[in-house]
Amino acid sequence: MSGPRRLILDTDTGSDDVWAVIEALRAVDVVRVEAITVVCGNLPLDLCVKNAMLASQAAGTYLPPVYRGMERPLMAKQASYALDVHGADGLSGMNLPRPDRPVEKKRAWDAIIDLVMENPGQMEIATIGPLTNIAVALLLEPRLAENVKKLWILGGSASGRGNLTARAEYNVGVDPEAAAIVAESGIDTVWVTWDTSRGDTEITPAELDALAACGDEAGRFCARCIRDMQAWQRRMYGRDSIGVIDAMLMTAALYPEVMEDVFRARCSVDRDSGEYRGFFRMDRDGEPKAAVCPRIDAGAYKKKLFALLGLR
Repeated sequence: MSGPRRLILDTDTGSDDVWAVIEALRAVDVVRVEAITVVCGNLPLDLCVKNAMLASQAAGTYLPPVYRGMERPLMAKQASYALDVHGADGLSGMNLPRPDRPVEKKRAWDAIIDLVMENPGQMEIATIGPLTNIAVALLLEPRLAENVKKLWILGGSASGRGNLTARAEYNVGVDPEAAAIVAESGIDTVWVTWDTSRGDTEITPAELDALAACGDEAGRFCARCIRDMQAWQRRMYGRDSIGVIDAMLMTAALYPEVMEDVFRARCSVDRDSGEYRGFFRMDRDGEPKAAVCPRIDAGAYKKKLFALLGLR
């Protein structure tokens, strides 16, 4: 009998990433997280690293090694941080001390290369932040593309609308050069797009309150750390429900049966300046084809998610 699938988790650890990290570490019958690689994005890299360690500690299962990655996009001096969404500490002002545990000395891209190339066809990668670490690994070791078992990407938009600009989704739009390198690499990829985070998949205030009152410490941690994101959603869109999109990618990677309307297309990213920079293009007739998931079964997603976070 085969054991759990083997996973590398690449994150820019803001509050919604925390949900995904805890999910992955609690799904012990499904995956074994062999490394957490951290990239700048939602927050400066040092904060992302700290929050990755806090999230893995909060899961209460096991502690994978944590690796520092890129501090900025490939062609920009600084990332487009989202401190207004996640809070100055990325966790809604919890202001927790850094865990007393060292970060690995090896850099994230080297850890990715070593794990994949030493275990060809066995390692999956789930990315819930900008694709900079993966792009650097591919530039250093192009054979990575044929040796990754599957790459799960939270990124892009199937509708053509964005949440960074009118045309660009955040994870793709903050580093279009990196996203383009990954999209054109030929890796067996599943793109779970930003579209999945709207509608019935949003976490309601009642569900968030129930999570905050549950008997599971990790569930309460998740409810607390997302409060600034809920307040931002209220200011921006006038509603209290929130799309915890990083958790949607992780749920899809853990339980692919929650995905709906999946289609295959050649994916690419617009790198030119102007309003279409970071635009996610899909050509259903082009090659090679990746899987694109624009929709998630909301009921199945929430059942899986809340079970892992301790709310049943």
